Amino acid sequence: MPYEQIEKLRRGLTPLHSPDNADGVRGKVRAAVLVPIFERDGELYILFIKRSNTVATHQGQVAFPGGRSEPEDPDILTTALREAYEEVGLAPESVEVLGRLTSAATMTSNYMVTPFVGVIGVPTDLRADEHEVAEIFSVPVAALKDPAFRGRYEWNRGGSVQSYPAILYGEQPIWGLTLRITEELLELL
Repeated sequence: MPYEQIEKLRRGLTPLHSPDNADGVRGKVRAAVLVPIFERDGELYILFIKRSNTVATHQGQVAFPGGRSEPEDPDILTTALREAYEEVGLAPESVEVLGRLTSAATMTSNYMVTPFVGVIGVPTDLRADEHEVAEIFSVPVAALKDPAFRGRYEWNRGGSVQSYPAILYGEQPIWGLTLRITEELLELL
């Protein structure tokens, strides 16, 4: 079953070398994330990170491995793969990149993020960059789709509490841009 799901996902993703939609990029910092997906015991999982409390933006939030584009990156896919290696030790050659999802802007930090979806092996030897990543964890796709894990996340930003839709699985709420990326992926699966 996972092979069929992966092939369906590949067909639904934007091909890697398609022109990126530049709408909304002006004035934004370009960034990319890798959405790692893997199969274990016949079930698909998605790998997430919890950002450390020492990074400049999005402290303590659930995210995908990724970050800002650097001048030496020849393209935005290179950014995603480089950042995944730096943050969790995922070697670029171990990722089968299937395609990309829709680029989207963050709500608070002025980033335009391009998500790439890649198949990886079961992650047994990843290591978190202690400055950027507090935790590496995975969630079964079945749980991400399950309405029982849907709810609201209350975010306190400078004394103002705001409520956002979220996936509440385990101890890490998935919300914001990470939720939007996850939901787009789930629609394709």
